[in-house]
Amino acid sequence: MARILVVEDNPANMKLACLLLRNAGHTVLCATDAETGLTLARTDQPDLILMDIQLPGMDGLAATALLKQDPITAAIPVIALTAMAMKADQEKTRVAGCDAYIAKPLRYQELYAVIDSLLDKNELRSDEKEFSARLTPLRNAQSGNHEAGFEPPSRDEALRLGRLILIAEDNETNQRVILRQLALLGYTADVAGNGQLALQRWRSGGYALLLTDLQMPEMDGYELIEAVRAGEQGVSRVPIVIMTASTSKRDIDRYRTPDMDDFLSKPLQLASLKTTLEKWLPPTVIGSKPARAAGRHASGNQAVNVGVLENLVGSDPAVISEFLGGFRISATRIARELKTACIDQQTGQAANQAHKLMSSARAVGALALGELCAEMEAAGKAGHIEALAVLLPRFERELQAVNEFLDSLQGGQTTMAETRRQ
Repeated sequence: MARILVVEDNPANMKLACLLLRNAGHTVLCATDAETGLTLARTDQPDLILMDIQLPGMDGLAATALLKQDPITAAIPVIALTAMAMKADQEKTRVAGCDAYIAKPLRYQELYAVIDSLLDKNELRSDEKEFSARLTPLRNAQSGNHEAGFEPPSRDEALRLGRLILIAEDNETNQRVILRQLALLGYTADVAGNGQLALQRWRSGGYALLLTDLQMPEMDGYELIEAVRAGEQGVSRVPIVIMTASTSKRDIDRYRTPDMDDFLSKPLQLASLKTTLEKWLPPTVIGSKPARAAGRHASGNQAVNVGVLENLVGSDPAVISEFLGGFRISATRIARELKTACIDQQTGQAANQAHKLMSSARAVGALALGELCAEMEAAGKAGHIEALAVLLPRFERELQAVNEFLDSLQGGQTTMAETRRQ
């Protein structure tokens, strides 16, 4: 297998790239800036380099140009990585000397195919059977369906079929849940973490539907929808479905605009998502997996009702564990920022952080925590400092209860199998 250098400053993107590469049997070298990447390329001579083009200081394009000018590193293939899939970016990577181009978030099918096309397959696969054995479980885990022959379409196939979806959502847990749900239903999607990135991706063309949150940084959902509709003048109208954490008819009616076509309440339910997508997109070509009934994990007094998450993404224990682990990491970070905002009496910031955690807490089944976040969001928006001061200790106690429950699942005190029998 190959020795691959990843030059990427975003920790989450680095983690994903390393996971995909190591699952395929590759050895991974890591650098978080261009200067370190250039040094490792010269000293370690990797077989291939994955280069983010948006790096702090020297960007990835400048670094690639230097690599190609250096006789020691000129022959090393470089794959450019960017979150902005624009035609202009592709041309810039070609001029800089990149050998291939992949838009983030990375998809294992595309990544492996590009790596195979750039490296000598005899060197990459000393044992073809071993590679296949490594790849097959990963495909099953990504698709969420262990039935033979099921796999969501590749990005290129979805684009060709007119079924490629763009998701605009800033919450990492929600991103992963929605991608998982779409895969279960046989759909493929790109993700943008804010409205501005979503608009840039949209302008690259080819999307059949936009699924967007309303509250996002850089550019919110309303601004994104307005910009998309303005850019559609003279061309066919593409369906836009908004996602909102509110379930009240009053709020939903307030969200409605002539530019949006439909709405879904978060956390998204598979049945509702399936109905909405079938309404606005061409018929499904690949078989889909039905949603499981909610409530498989009766919560009782537990801080997390895992059945809620099962109903969203299926019951694969590895997938459930992965989502809960990811939620815990992001919740810890958001809770820290929420507490600081409350102490500093920054009510607007407190409202933003509470909103961010509310939807992901509800998605994984931490329903009481989600309700507390909703109360804190409302208090923050109203500028009620005293209410935030009262709610913060309750929030911290509930978050502790959630973490203790997650510890019990992962620490063996209550295994996933035992939880199912409760």
